[in-house]
Amino acid sequence: MHNRIRKFQVAALLMAVVLTAILGGCSGSSRNGSDSADSSKGSEGSKPAEAVTLQVFSLPSNTSGLQQGWFAEVLRDQVGVNLELLPAGDQGEQKLQALMAGGELPDIVVFKTKRQVEDAVRAGMLVNLDDHIDKLPNVVKNAPAALQYYRDAASNGSGKAYAIPNQVGPSEVGATINYGPLIRWDLYKKLGMPQIKDLEDYLPVLKQMQELEPKNKDGQKVYAFSLWQDWDSMQMMLAAQPSNFMGVDTGDQMGGSLPFMQVDVASGETMSILERDSQYIRALRFYYEANRMGLVDPDSLTQRWDTAVEKMNQGRVLFSIWPWYNNNKKELVDADPPTGFEFVPFDAYKGTWFGDNPIGNSWAFAISASTKHLDAALKYIDFMYSTEGLQVLMNGPEGVIWEMNEKGEPYITDQGWDLIENGKELPGGGVLGSAVNAVNAQGLSGAVVHPETNAPLNYALWPTTISRNPSKLSQDWQSTTGFKTQTEMLKAKNMYTLSTLAMKLVPTIPEEINAKAARIGDVVKTNSWLAVFAKNDADFDKFVDEMASKADALGLQEVLEWDASAWKQAQEEAERYK
Repeated sequence: MHNRIRKFQVAALLMAVVLTAILGGCSGSSRNGSDSADSSKGSEGSKPAEAVTLQVFSLPSNTSGLQQGWFAEVLRDQVGVNLELLPAGDQGEQKLQALMAGGELPDIVVFKTKRQVEDAVRAGMLVNLDDHIDKLPNVVKNAPAALQYYRDAASNGSGKAYAIPNQVGPSEVGATINYGPLIRWDLYKKLGMPQIKDLEDYLPVLKQMQELEPKNKDGQKVYAFSLWQDWDSMQMMLAAQPSNFMGVDTGDQMGGSLPFMQVDVASGETMSILERDSQYIRALRFYYEANRMGLVDPDSLTQRWDTAVEKMNQGRVLFSIWPWYNNNKKELVDADPPTGFEFVPFDAYKGTWFGDNPIGNSWAFAISASTKHLDAALKYIDFMYSTEGLQVLMNGPEGVIWEMNEKGEPYITDQGWDLIENGKELPGGGVLGSAVNAVNAQGLSGAVVHPETNAPLNYALWPTTISRNPSKLSQDWQSTTGFKTQTEMLKAKNMYTLSTLAMKLVPTIPEEINAKAARIGDVVKTNSWLAVFAKNDADFDKFVDEMASKADALGLQEVLEWDASAWKQAQEEAERYK
């Protein structure tokens, strides 16, 4: 205990206020008086006499407090637990350090990175799950490779499992992949659908679209792009996105695990993102040219994600990187004429299509060594890796949201669609998405097939959903393109790049390399934004060149050398966990 406090004394001092608040929650009444409930848990499937309250610290989550509503009732009935989420927000890493400095973690922790897991293992703060593997039958059945991967890669050399990655299983690909680009389809058609050969060809098209609709219905100015900075890590996050249209990672898909390295997903070839011919610099120039044309919202330098979303919902944005980021409200896409976003790829498009993921993603479930409710924590985690549990989490209760049809297929009922599309509360309280959003992590991919329904776990991937009543806007896109979905188009035209498992197997970056990368990252972020908003070509070149030279002076080559070695190791290990 004292050693841990000494080890984290700097973090503890910096996080004094955070530490006091969080540790106060950890020692609160919710943990007292419930040991008898744990001891009443019998064999698999039995229910405790009284629900146990588990405190959860989920770094990916923006939710806090004791969870209420329909899914809280499911957890009480089927697992015998209540969940009390401690706030993480955008200070999650600092709060985790504060918790560790205090010597104990809440009952359940959902980590964001393997490094965080390894730090907690070294500090002796996590339960060895292998000692209780008989109580995790669904984990063993549905996530064996993920479990073995964390034994090998996140156990401090012990070969034991202390955490389990999330999203294990096939890629969640339904009607769309995770990337656009999407543009305002109605305006694009008004322009006569001009050909877009390459990324840069969107700009004159978007300018013409802006001229067609310079303001929204409330008289507010419309832009092609409304950017934000609060997702930046070691680079400008939004400049790392367009490369995904070409099947190239520049820091997005691997979560920055190879700092400042560009990876061609198909060939495995690499280069520095700060080289002049990299896709990252290309994206900076793309945004720079857009800004020079008046297509970038000037608030982009200061606004946050939630403000950008608000502007998208106000109809003030014309371009979207992702299919889930749009303004396709029902009253708009089914209007006469319909308006909204649809997929419009350029001719050279080779978008990244996520492949199967037997080892899961970096967000990982773990149990605190300090928990007083071990059996309940084990049962909750096993529930989160069960097909039965996740079917309810993702789709709501059968008979409320969905039913089985005469063909034996699950489908969303009319009542279910009303609840989903109009954001109405389910019986018991809370909307459907509140179940997933609470912890914001789930053990298995939504594409895992349920053994009884023979359909993916997530309703969005059910055939009955994908073929369901397309909006007027979608019907127009379908009749114009000749394809029912984005994925059908990409398959037919071979316009995608399948991701490799190696992208999930990059080893944890050493602390000294990570510290060096963080210092370089401060330069890269600053100069990237300066380049986008440069006054002229000379200033753009100055900021880009200065970024590269300063990064070199701070040790960029050492970081890239580690990247190259780590990438080679990941490619070799990918063969092991297939």
